[in-house]
Amino acid sequence: MKSKIGFNISFALLAFPIGLALVREFDFQTLNFKKPALGFLYLITFIVCLFLMLKRKTQQPEK
Repeated sequence: MKSKIGFNISFALLAFPIGLALVREFDFQTLNFKKPALGFLYLITFIVCLFLMLKRKTQQPEK
């Protein structure tokens, strides 16, 4: 069985605005989040979306 890295467009569409919100929430001068709880929530959600977007797909064995 081969395992391929799949690309799920629905999670990509979710990850894009969450990533933008994460960048807006991060203060690059002080290297901190403006609101730490919201920033960590965005970060965790963004990482989960990236993981689910690039999750490996296993092929079914041929019969």
